Parts: sequence; structure tokens; C-alpha cells
Amino acid sequence: MLPALKRNGISLFAISYDSVPILAAFAAKHGIRYPLLSDEGSHTLRRLGLTNERVHEDHAAYGIQPNPRHVGVPYPGVFVLDERGIVVRKRFHESYRERDTAAGLLAQSLGILDTPRGAETAASGPTVRVRAWLDSPTYSVFQRLHLSVELTIAPGLHVYGTPAPNGATPLSLDVTPIDGLELRPMSWPEPRCLRVGELDEEIWVHEGTVHGTLPLAFTAPAGGGDHVLKAALSYQACGEGICHPRDVVRLELPVKEVALVDRTLPNAKS
Repeated sequence: MLPALKRNGISLFAISYDSVPILAAFAAKHGIRYPLLSDEGSHTLRRLGLTNERVHEDHAAYGIQPNPRHVGVPYPGVFVLDERGIVVRKRFHESYRERDTAAGLLAQSLGILDTPRGAETAASGPTVRVRAWLDSPTYSVFQRLHLSVELTIAPGLHVYGTPAPNGATPLSLDVTPIDGLELRPMSWPEPRCLRVGELDEEIWVHEGTVHGTLPLAFTAPAGGGDHVLKAALSYQACGEGICHPRDVVRLELPVKEVALVDRTLPNAKS
């Protein structure tokens, strides 16, 4: 996203407690072409309640020695402002190490599902077509990625949501463990209530196209190498007068490790 071009009507700005000369050198070093705003002294950051007063505790948990340069480090995150400058959404992480991918920010903060940039896989069956992708082909330690899973359910059919009737299989995703892989809860859209049968029984179902998102991060020490993310998508499709057996789709998505970008700002201070 480049503010000079205002792609999709979006402008991007970043704010830091560092001075203008330090930010200018950092932007030149990394080829940053959007404005970096200086809040030297952290006055605005403190008024917004964004400074992490427990950063030394966080560092101790990661085995990092205290450093006065880290005092006043803000929580990493994003404010979304509308054309009037009013904050309409915010997205922040508790840990200073966590970062979203650009595609992840667009999807989670603005609801813009960009063209998949990472690994993608698809499977088709008589009842459901499945597509899955990562929002980035690479990862660095603690970077937040998102696994998107999209189901296109055949007309006249539905898949069970949660809660499912006794003996039925609800829509779910199980990921094979990887050392250091941290998973957040899977996010599915709310199922709708469907009334069936003479007893007016209520069941919860998904129909049409269903898109779910799973946030994840690799937290093992740098050098963990490339991985293949493996997952099993389970569901059961039913329709008028017919209920298909439980089905499982196996997903495999490769992701490559890249080195952390050196974010060091020389002589940075709060």
C-alpha cells in the first residue's frame, strides 16, 4: 500500500517515538515509501495508551537483557480511520514481537480479501468444493499469518455448524502440530438456524460459500526452517431427504522461513 498512489483509496502512515533524522535514515535503508511520523518523547503514544510499560517483563520471558532503549516501546498495531479522520477499527497485539502480514491486515482490518499470495490448494467433491491458502508464502519468527479456508457448498445442501445434532459432524479444522506453531481459534461465520421435521427441530447449518480464517504464528527460535502446514477439514453435508457421510479433506500448504528484517533504529530513545 503506497499513500502516494492511494491504492483502493487507502493511505498508510506509521508513527514512532524516534526523531525525524532517525526515521529518515531508516526509511532510506529499507526503501520505505510511506510517511513515517515522529512522536519524539512519545507524547501522542502515551495519550493513546499505547506504550508497553511491561516491555522488560516481556524481554525477560524471551531471555533478553534489559536495555534503556526499549523503554517506551509501543504495542504493535493499527488504527483504521475513515475519510473524516474518525477511528473506526483498531487491531493491536499484546506482544511487541507479533506482526501481521500486509494481506492479513487488509483482510482482518478492512475486510479486503486480496488475491492469495501464499501457497494454495483446492479439492472438489460431489457436495463441497474446498479452497485453502496462506496470506504469505513466507514467515519470520512471531509474524502473524492467516490460513483461509473457503467452502462452496452445492445448491440444496448444507453442512452442519456448531452445535451439531447428536451423531453428526460439525464443520471443523484440525491442524497437525509443529514445534513452535501457535494457533489462535478458528473463525467461522455464524451458522443459521434451520427448522426441520414435524417436531420443528432446530439445527445450525452453513450454506452457499463459507469462509473461515485461522490466525497462526511460528514462535520457535529463528532457524527453524521451512514447514508444510498440514490440516484436516471435517464436515458433513445434508439436504432434503439425504444426509451424506462425514467427509475429510486433507490440506497441505508449504511456507518458507525468511530472516527477520533488521528493524534497529540507531540511537533510538523514548
